[in-house]
Amino acid sequence: MKKIIIAIFFVATSLFALDLNTLLEQINKSSKEEILFEKLRTEKFIKNKNQQKKLLKQARFDLKKENKLTNSLKNIIAKNEKLLTLKENELTSKLGYLGEMFGNVRQISTDFLTNQQNSVIASEFVDNAALFLKLSNSKELPNIKSLKDFWYAMLEEIIQSGNVSQYEADVISTNGEKTRQLITRVGVFSAFSQGSFLKYSKDVNSLMQLVKQPKSEYQDNALIFENSSNEIKSILIDPTKGTLFDMLKNKPSLMDKVRQGGIVGYVIIFLGAIGICFGIYSTIVLNLLNISIKKQIKQLPEYSVKNSLGRIAEIFHKYSKSSGEALEIKISEAILKETNGIKKGHSFLKLLAAVTPLLGLLGTVTGMITTFQSITLFGTGDPKLMAGGISTALVTTVLGLVTAIPLLFIYTYLSSKSEEILSILEEQSIGMIAKNIK
Repeated sequence: MKKIIIAIFFVATSLFALDLNTLLEQINKSSKEEILFEKLRTEKFIKNKNQQKKLLKQARFDLKKENKLTNSLKNIIAKNEKLLTLKENELTSKLGYLGEMFGNVRQISTDFLTNQQNSVIASEFVDNAALFLKLSNSKELPNIKSLKDFWYAMLEEIIQSGNVSQYEADVISTNGEKTRQLITRVGVFSAFSQGSFLKYSKDVNSLMQLVKQPKSEYQDNALIFENSSNEIKSILIDPTKGTLFDMLKNKPSLMDKVRQGGIVGYVIIFLGAIGICFGIYSTIVLNLLNISIKKQIKQLPEYSVKNSLGRIAEIFHKYSKSSGEALEIKISEAILKETNGIKKGHSFLKLLAAVTPLLGLLGTVTGMITTFQSITLFGTGDPKLMAGGISTALVTTVLGLVTAIPLLFIYTYLSSKSEEILSILEEQSIGMIAKNIK
């Protein structure tokens, strides 16, 4: 048993010794490889160090060379700057008044460009705008050709401002359609086609129909002017070169003014229409009655009940045999009855003549209240807001006065006509009573 244990011990010891030897061999091998790698790395570093020294030396040489070149270039720049200063002074002395001329050309080109962009001439001579724009933005002196072209363009603008010409151009209608039309231009003051007045818009570089045209009579004159040849014809022009035409769209028409009056305005117009219609009707009735009465006076014995005097004559003949007092009472009753018929509706007409100005004042007061409310909300910074509100408020006053004035005239006429007819009836009645007493 001891022998077996000792054998096992020797076997294990030998195996352990074998593993240590193997490990030692591996360590020695790895150590040799590391030493070799470190040696190679050191050799490579030393080699690179020498190479870096060479590169540094070359870089310093190149830097020195570039510094020399920089200094030489600085000297050249300094010499060139001195030469440039001399040349600029020489150019300035040789230019003389050309610099001032260049400034004048730019300024005049800008002025002509501004005038042409707002003138109807631009629709006919479109190339001039490009020339004026080029010279106004130029950074150098113009050459002789450019100056000649500028001179011709200026002369053309001046000459065309006093000429009447016809040409074809694009026109944009109020609904946005663009059509080619024959244009008639009167200087720089107006342009029209087919009786419609036009304006030039620099935003779209084209002629446009006015949103609101002048009165029809001026449009008819424009149409006649277009079709005329050498005859002298009258035509509407805008001396402000389009400003007044543009203001037409801000001028309200009669219906616009009526709409500004609102509900009160419509009520005034309605009452005025009723009063005027009733006044015209009453005027016709009274005049026909006056004519029939005058005819009846000539044929008094043969009375007709179709007129007031005839009906009074009928009452007279019916009660002619009564006492004078009874006859007078009957005729007075007849006259009173005819008076009510003759003056029927006159009080209503007088009421309308008095009420319409009051309604106008009511509309003005309510409009002013609205205006002051707007001022309270938005302040007085915008005068147009105040002026527009006050204008709208005063429309009702104008409508009330315009309605009341003719109503007063009609009422006065009807009153005087009624008094005239009643005077005739009274005179004839008194005459009939006097004859009966005799």
